[in-house]
Amino acid sequence: MEAVQGARGDRVLFSSLSFNLSRGQLLHITGPNGSGKTTLLRILCGLLTPLEGMVRWHGHDIRSSASTHRRECTYIGHRDGLKAELTALENLQVNARMSGCHDTKVINDSLRLLGLWDYQDLLVGHLSAGQRRRLALGRLLVKRAILWILDEPFTAIDIDGRDIIEAQLISHLQGDGIVVLTSHQALSRPQLRERCVTVSLQ
Repeated sequence: MEAVQGARGDRVLFSSLSFNLSRGQLLHITGPNGSGKTTLLRILCGLLTPLEGMVRWHGHDIRSSASTHRRECTYIGHRDGLKAELTALENLQVNARMSGCHDTKVINDSLRLLGLWDYQDLLVGHLSAGQRRRLALGRLLVKRAILWILDEPFTAIDIDGRDIIEAQLISHLQGDGIVVLTSHQALSRPQLRERCVTVSLQ
């Protein structure tokens, strides 16, 4: 990312922001509410265009390589993006098929890894907030994208859920994936901290 400037409406939130990420690295974006963390994530995944500067993926401007960037990136924002009238399993099956995954084993393994195997037949409307958040993050496991962009992934998550999510983040980084996330909480595991680059927005 080169000298990027982002704004919300007429207000500039950050400018001259530059950093590079390599495979196996995690970028932790911190800052108070309203500092532009979500705006930055939306710029990184191509949903917003920066006022100035450029975001590159594999050395190319993501605006000129949008299809490759979309295929190799998964963005999960504040909203879960789940259908309350479907079960946990059905939601994950829909997300898997949209990502081109038709492997039942991948879907079942994802439910187990997320601690949701025993809840797969429950309607999403009956799951707790933390369980819904974990299920939303299941999209990461069925799409198998290189770049994970996560907005406050630990929101509504209890200690056990946080352990589950951090374990998946470590696994992804060890497999040469890249993670960009916002969080008001410090990363608890040393395996994450040692791979972490921090950018603080004011």
